[in-house]
Amino acid sequence: MDLRFVLAEQEEAFHRESTERQKMEDLANTDGLTGLYNERYFNSILHKKELQKLPFILFYLDLDHFKPVNDTYGHDMGDKLLKEAANRLQSCIRSNDYAFRIGGDEFSLVVCTEFDESLCCRIKEQIQNRLCAPFDIDGKTLYVGSSCGYAAYPNDASTANEIRILADQRMYAEKE
Repeated sequence: MDLRFVLAEQEEAFHRESTERQKMEDLANTDGLTGLYNERYFNSILHKKELQKLPFILFYLDLDHFKPVNDTYGHDMGDKLLKEAANRLQSCIRSNDYAFRIGGDEFSLVVCTEFDESLCCRIKEQIQNRLCAPFDIDGKTLYVGSSCGYAAYPNDASTANEIRILADQRMYAEKE
């Protein structure tokens, strides 16, 4: 009887430790403001996909006209806008895909699928439509947009880093 009690206590302690470890890992991989995954986890996912030779489409985007929101209404309003933009981006992907806040007003989506031009165009259009729609926050109506570029692994390049660079370049080309 005592042995079962000791084993039960050890199992409970192991479960608590495992749960705490998972919470710490989630905190380390998550952007504290938006709740999206962070750049650290982004790099990890790209690395894993490349090692496993798994195809993906990388969307790289930033918010257009975000700085005037911060300058006009303050950083609290900017933070609220970033949170809402993150929610809208999350709604553009499936549960097996990933949404990241890379930093500032830059975001990334990793769509876990083979390259399909029409799918890429639909997702890009969905991203831009959702981010161009007015944001109603604290009684203010805010307008931003987004510049978005994408690249597909392994179709467009042979390494995840090259895919990241290409998607970023395409985003900046669209911005211009």
